[in-house]
Amino acid sequence: MRRRNREINIFSLSMLDVISGAMAAFLIIMVVLMPYYRKEHIDYQAIIAELQAQLAQAQQQAQAAEEAARAAQSAAADAAEQVRAAQAAAAAANAQAQQQRERAEGLARELAKTFLVLYVRWNTRDDIDLHVIDPSGAEFNFQRKTISGRPGELSEDTTNGPGTEVWEIRDAPPGEYRVFARLYAVKDSAKPVTIQGRVFHRDDSHALNAAQLRTAGETASVATIVVDAQGRVSVR
Repeated sequence: MRRRNREINIFSLSMLDVISGAMAAFLIIMVVLMPYYRKEHIDYQAIIAELQAQLAQAQQQAQAAEEAARAAQSAAADAAEQVRAAQAAAAAANAQAQQQRERAEGLARELAKTFLVLYVRWNTRDDIDLHVIDPSGAEFNFQRKTISGRPGELSEDTTNGPGTEVWEIRDAPPGEYRVFARLYAVKDSAKPVTIQGRVFHRDDSHALNAAQLRTAGETASVATIVVDAQGRVSVR
């Protein structure tokens, strides 16, 4: 019995020696490798710190880029507003220029207009009639003092002299106006009857040609009045 117990004790001590030796070897290896583990840990910390710095820099750059983008958008909005304001100002200037052109054209049309007032007079008791043929060929006389659709009017008609006859037009269209005097009825023995006259217009007045009539129905040309496109008047 004692012999069996002795073998068990020897085996137990041997296992303890093996385990203790293995533990000692493991500890020695750990002590040897520990500096390398510490160095690798320090390198990771540096990498993390560098990445964090790069991240912070990237965030700052992104924030700066966003601010630049907002500034560019604001500048673009201001530029667009300026463009709209410039377009509105240009449209207003064009409208004003158009109004001025239309006003100038209207004034030019007004300046191109002229009135005509012409009269003839005589100093006998005869009946003298005034005849005016306008540029359209319409003839004004005592029977047609006004003509539908045509400007002008025989405003004064004397049947017993001495007297006057007057024809007038407010806005005389350009062209020739032919003026005649006709001895309609003889009522005085004094002959010839001398007819004189004058035409008044926008710029001046002109004397009409003197005419002499002797017999009833006789007609004489007194004047040809010419109105040009600018409203200037000449008499021949």
